[in-house]
Amino acid sequence: MRALGWLSILLALVIVAVLVKKQLVATHQGAPSASATAASQAGIELPKVDNAADARRLQDQVKDDVNRMMQDRASQVDHGVGDSDKP
Repeated sequence: MRALGWLSILLALVIVAVLVKKQLVATHQGAPSASATAASQAGIELPKVDNAADARRLQDQVKDDVNRMMQDRASQVDHGVGDSDKP
């Protein structure tokens, strides 16, 4: 009788494990994220990042671009370009 109880618990755990695995696989292969969808609708091609080196390179590129834009805007404000945009 006790063996039947353990067997029932084991069977229930196996069923739950299979269902969890199916659910995880289904959620990870779902629709693309909202940002990817918006970018594709705007005609922007997203970069492909396959490994850590690519991810690091892309992060550095974005950081450099943002810093350059901030410096350009700061120099424009210093020179009086776009006075209506000054805070």
